[in-house]
Amino acid sequence: MKGKIEKYAIKIIIKSIIIVLGVFSISLFIAHRSINKKIYNNFAKQIYLKSQIVNKEITNIYENNMKLVDAISENKDIKIYLKEVKNRQDIKTNDLYSKLSNNFEYTIQSNNIHSIWIANEQANFIINANHDIDMTDYDIYKRPWRQLAVDSQTAVLTSPYIEYGTTQKVISIVKAIRDNNKIIGYIGVNITYNNLENIMKKNNAGKDGMNFLVDNQNKYIYSHLANDNDDDIFRNLLLNRIGLLKDNSKSHTKIKHNEKFYNVYYNKLNVNNWGNIQLINEEEIKKEQNSFFLVILVIFSVTSILLLVIIIYERITYKLRENVLKEQARIDIVTGTNNRSYFMEQAMDEFSLAKRQNRKFNVLIIDIDYFKSINDNYGHHIGDIVLENMAKVSVQSLGENAIFGRLGGEEFAAIILDVDEEEALLSCNKLREAISGMYVITEKGNISINVSIGLTSLKKNDMQFHDILKRADEAMYEAKNNGRNKVKLK
Repeated sequence: MKGKIEKYAIKIIIKSIIIVLGVFSISLFIAHRSINKKIYNNFAKQIYLKSQIVNKEITNIYENNMKLVDAISENKDIKIYLKEVKNRQDIKTNDLYSKLSNNFEYTIQSNNIHSIWIANEQANFIINANHDIDMTDYDIYKRPWRQLAVDSQTAVLTSPYIEYGTTQKVISIVKAIRDNNKIIGYIGVNITYNNLENIMKKNNAGKDGMNFLVDNQNKYIYSHLANDNDDDIFRNLLLNRIGLLKDNSKSHTKIKHNEKFYNVYYNKLNVNNWGNIQLINEEEIKKEQNSFFLVILVIFSVTSILLLVIIIYERITYKLRENVLKEQARIDIVTGTNNRSYFMEQAMDEFSLAKRQNRKFNVLIIDIDYFKSINDNYGHHIGDIVLENMAKVSVQSLGENAIFGRLGGEEFAAIILDVDEEEALLSCNKLREAISGMYVITEKGNISINVSIGLTSLKKNDMQFHDILKRADEAMYEAKNNGRNKVKLK
């Protein structure tokens, strides 16, 4: 016996090693492809998150200052001032000038913005609350914000431009002020370009990533790169790639810059149809892939070794417990008879055989009357003893040629083969009497029980075993309804 087990163990070890190595190799290949895809998707999610942060912060700048512009534009003094002042000479002589200037200075300090200004459409001048302006060459019709404001009923966000009278690069939130649908002027809040630049710089993707912002005409609002010929060529190439991304709805494309390859992603912002272009260095993705793959490789190797040990141990001990497990899987632990699963398996096999060979086939369902009161009065332990004794008497009464099993609770079933219906009925009554005459001796006294039995036989129109089982179950309930301790044939 020992020699057989050793030979069997050697075979199992060899087979297990071959299986594990095969699975290991295939899994490594699949894992590598899956990891690559997952890492690309993770980077795509990170980049999308970065773009959403950019989107959120720029949108917040716009929305917060739009509310400010809306609030200022409701000031009646501004409309009066814009209608009363007819030329540049009257800008400061008007009674409202000082009042508006003071209000603007207070608003600038309270809201931490660069400046507030109003512009007069007909008199063609601008007042900036932060400083006096030389308006010698000022022309409102040439200002970059005018047409945007004219075309909109709400405040608009401009692209960066040089603030008039200064060298300061700013972004304006501008709204046209109308009187009876006629534009009489404009109100604007300026924020410095640094606000926008800081948002873009802190939201690069990866250590060596690049971040760009373009308007709806694909002109750069913010560029990660300096202005030189090489970078200009690259930026133009990048815009072409973005055009392909928009047209083909791809998740990303690739581009080369300074001998490095980058993955390019584009996300549209909520403001002005601007777009955020994110570039991430391909080398960073590869490093992440290699690191992740190395961790997976180590985990998988350790797991494979453990799996190999487990497989060998389980396979060697399998033969020793196989028969015990098979037996346990078929036996009801309380009564020692067939459990529901194994009874149904045998019954369906015999049913199919009886149908093919035109054999007699009888099914009976047996249910203990008032079994619940036994559990309630004596306890489940005593109830189990009653079930065990009832099963023993049933097996003895029906004989070796019957198939008997417990369906569940206090309900049992049996198959009686190769006897006609009358003989099966006699067997059922014999069984009922045997159980009624049985006394179960327990620590809490002797207990007697009765059973109700439903009996039926195979009919020509029975196509499945469940058809005949259902009919026997119905017969059993009829026996109970007719007073219990009876056999009902259906």
